[in-house]
Amino acid sequence: MTGILRDVPSIGGLRAFYRTGVEIEVQGLPASTRHVFARSATGDVVDADVSGATYRLVLEGGTYAIEAVDERGEILAEEFTTVAEHQGVRPVHGFATSFGVAEVASVVEWNRALRSTVVQIYDWMASYTEPLGSVEGWLDPSHRAVSFQALRALSAGLRDNGAVAHAYAPIYAVGNDFAVEHPEMLMYQSDGSAIRFLDQIVLADPANVAWQQHFCESYGAAMDAIGFDGLHVDTYGYPRLAFDVNGQPLDIRAGYESFLVALRGARQSDLISFNQVDGVPSAAKLPEGPTFRYCEVWPPNDSWRHFEGLLDRSSGRAGRVGSPVDRDAVVRGSIACYPPVWGPDPSTNKDEPSQRADSLRTSLLTEAVVTSLGASALMYGDVMAVLADPYYPKHARLTFEEASEVLSWRRFALRCRDLFLSGEDTSWYEIGDENGSVSVDAEAPVKPEPLGGCVFARVAYSNDVISVSLVDLTGSESAKWSEATGRGRIRVATVSVLADSPALWRVDAAVLGANGDRFAEIEAHDVTHRQGRALRVQLPIVDGWSVLRLRRR
Repeated sequence: MTGILRDVPSIGGLRAFYRTGVEIEVQGLPASTRHVFARSATGDVVDADVSGATYRLVLEGGTYAIEAVDERGEILAEEFTTVAEHQGVRPVHGFATSFGVAEVASVVEWNRALRSTVVQIYDWMASYTEPLGSVEGWLDPSHRAVSFQALRALSAGLRDNGAVAHAYAPIYAVGNDFAVEHPEMLMYQSDGSAIRFLDQIVLADPANVAWQQHFCESYGAAMDAIGFDGLHVDTYGYPRLAFDVNGQPLDIRAGYESFLVALRGARQSDLISFNQVDGVPSAAKLPEGPTFRYCEVWPPNDSWRHFEGLLDRSSGRAGRVGSPVDRDAVVRGSIACYPPVWGPDPSTNKDEPSQRADSLRTSLLTEAVVTSLGASALMYGDVMAVLADPYYPKHARLTFEEASEVLSWRRFALRCRDLFLSGEDTSWYEIGDENGSVSVDAEAPVKPEPLGGCVFARVAYSNDVISVSLVDLTGSESAKWSEATGRGRIRVATVSVLADSPALWRVDAAVLGANGDRFAEIEAHDVTHRQGRALRVQLPIVDGWSVLRLRRR
């Protein structure tokens, strides 16, 4: 599959894009290889030491493009690697929801092509309270067949890639029978009735110690038996008000935090993600160890412009007054949304080509927006699939042509994303501000938030690197991730950046759809700025996303 979907061959012997160490060995390269090196998003180059047919790289944390070139400098193979203390620190998100033995290889291969470092295994449990079934297999809560052997093979395949097999685990879902047997573990409404989600799910109190112990033991046993090495702790975004069995009010935020601390105590090295649906509860404190925030998006947050606020509220940057600011490490978290634009039955793959193109464009732009905000997006996974519904099995199956385009945008996101994970985000006082040090002009409004009919611009600024991401949203009238989007019409933008001494800066651009999507030097002109001198470039926009990078020489 990978060979069909990639213009440049991947490095077959490399599993490093999932690697958590700092030493990476690259093998299996073409015989004509003469040089191997890694490029960071900021433009730093690390050369590999060679010993026979093995190339060894020593890298610091970050995402890199690893290139193998011949004696003329032509690229023979390329791969992307994410280096971190743990994959969860810099998640590249994917999902899996097909659990038959015959499907495992395809699920692993597509997530490999996506460079997924964290793969959410969705709805695999025999029941919410006793997730591990028999070795002969079981039916999941939605009555789908699940093979125990397939789950083990899936986990092993993902681990072989270096990715986390991240098991879906609802924090307080219990079945009706369990609820009847354990009324002391439940949450209640003010009228004394147990709180429900749908007909078959009753909500347990996350702060209840007995429930915490049961959850940790039952899910821990399943993880050990199957080989999962992470848990996605899911919530339903409510209740806002709840009581325990004695009628005492519950502090939901404190209950979540207590649950996560107990889970970390039981699973000290596993990756834990926590779903703050629509940013709820804001400013929830995550436990120590490998963790990341996960924000599932629902109405009224139906537009791209809502993503930034959700990320801020979930982490505490825009939380309640007086709450401590939780400066999340490296990435802001992960956004999960389900563009419902693929039709009522997306798996049938029978939509009109124009409708599918607009549906795909919505998904592509969603990842571009999220990446420019310094976060990760969960939309792609399983077998060449894209999410279209909160129940993951109702996904859309991509054609090979669509999948190839997805991988092009994913590679571009990986190439550029570290630029927006560090430095200061100055977008809101640069774009459109006459006193700003960065200005962008195009044949459409340019805004620091993703609005319909505009060019979405984000600026990341440090002493040595200045980055500007431009995403063309002129094909969208509403700027909703929940509606289909046409191709944009912008082909070039004029970008000016205030520079203390223009001659000291090198100006590069990565243009999706041109120059192999790689950074290349671009012509820059030294011009007058009201605060001194600036560098001005004509930045091409080919497929809808371009990134300008200024590096101090």
